[in-house]
Amino acid sequence: MSLWNRNFSIVTIGSFISALGGSITGVVFGILIYQETQSPLILALFFVANILPRVITSFLVGPYIDRHSRKKIIVTIDYFYTSLFLIMGIVLHTGFFSVVVFTAMGALFGVIDTFYQTAFMSLFQEVITPGNHSRAYSISSLLWPIAAAIMAPVAAYMIDNFEFGVSYLMYFNAALFLVTATIELFINAKETLNQKQVVGRQFVADFKEAILYYKKERGILAITILFVAFQYVYAAQDLLRMPFFVSSATYTLQHYSFLITASAIGRVVGGLIHYTFKYPAKKKFLIAVSVYLAVEFLGATQLYMPYFLMVATGFIVGLLSVTSFNIRMSATQTYIPGEMRGRINSTQNLLWSFGGIIGALVTGLIAEYTTLDYRLIMAGAAVVSVSAILLIPLKMSGEFKKIYNVDV
Repeated sequence: MSLWNRNFSIVTIGSFISALGGSITGVVFGILIYQETQSPLILALFFVANILPRVITSFLVGPYIDRHSRKKIIVTIDYFYTSLFLIMGIVLHTGFFSVVVFTAMGALFGVIDTFYQTAFMSLFQEVITPGNHSRAYSISSLLWPIAAAIMAPVAAYMIDNFEFGVSYLMYFNAALFLVTATIELFINAKETLNQKQVVGRQFVADFKEAILYYKKERGILAITILFVAFQYVYAAQDLLRMPFFVSSATYTLQHYSFLITASAIGRVVGGLIHYTFKYPAKKKFLIAVSVYLAVEFLGATQLYMPYFLMVATGFIVGLLSVTSFNIRMSATQTYIPGEMRGRINSTQNLLWSFGGIIGALVTGLIAEYTTLDYRLIMAGAAVVSVSAILLIPLKMSGEFKKIYNVDV
C-alpha cells in the first residue's frame, strides 16, 4: 500500500509547517533569556521551567489521550498557539522583557507541548500503512531538521539586525500555526482508542496498567532508562552550547546558528538514507549501539575543534542521530499496542523530563559557580551517557534485539 495517502500527507505537511514555528521558538527564547541576563543558571532555570510541567502533565496526559481523539487535540492546540504567538508578538513589540514572565511562558509551553507531542506520536502511527513504518519515521525525522536548517539562521539574523526582530518572528509563528491547524482539520483517520468503560478512579487503573506493561516488557523499560541518561547529557550540552558562542571573543550568534543548520542538514541526509534504504533487521541493534557511542564521543569533543570541524561534526552527529531516532521509533511504536501507546509515550516523556531537569540544573550550577570552561563541563556530562550505554543495552542485548531487530 502507498505510504503517501491523504491522511499521511496532511499529517506530514501540517507537522512540517508547525515545525517551522517550533524551530523559531526553540532558538529565540534561549537566546533572549541569556542575552538579557548573561547567567547560565537563569538559563538553566528557564529550561527547567519548560521541562518540569511536562513531568506533572505526563501523569495525566497518557490515559486522557488514549481515550480521546488525537486529531482534535492537536488541532485545538495549534489554534491556541496561533492566538498565543500573536499576543506575544504584540507584547514584545512594546520592548517588554521580564525573566519571571518568560519563565512562566516556558512552563506553559511545557504543558501544552506534552499534550501535543504525545497526541501527535499516537496519531502518526495510525496514518501509516502496513509495511511502511521505517519509511514513515524517516520522513518524520526529516521535518524538524529541515525546519531548523531554514529557521535557525533566519532567527539569528532577525535578532541581530532588527530592534523588534523577536516580535516579528512571533507574528510569523502565529501565521504558521493558523495554517497548520486549518490543514489538520482535513485528517480523516480511524483512531484506535481505549474503549474500556470508565469506572470509579479509572485514571489510576489506566496508569497502573501502563506500569504493569513496563514490568512485563523489560526491553521497553531499558530503552526508557537509557534515554533518561541521554536526556541528561543533551540538556547539559544544549544549555551551554549557545552561551559558549555568545560569550566568545571569536564566535558570534550567527556561528551558532550555522552549527544548528549543519546538524539539521545531517539529519535531513540521514532521513533520506532511511527513506531510500532499509537497514538489515538483524543488524539494527548493533547499528544503534554504535551510533549511540559515536554521537556521545563527538558531542563531548565538538567545541574543542576548529570551527570547520565543528560544522562537519555537527553534520555527522545529525546524520547519526536520525539513524538512532528511526530505529528506536519505528521499532518501539510498532511494538507497543495501539491502546497503550499514549500511556507508554507519556510515561517515557515523564522519565526523560527528569533526566533533562537534572542535567540542566547540575550543569547550570556548575557553570554559574565555577570557572570551569563550558566545553569541559559538557564533556564531563558525557560520562553519564557512555556509562549508560555500557551498562544497559550491552548488558541487555537480548531484550533490545527483540524490539530493534524486527523488519517494520
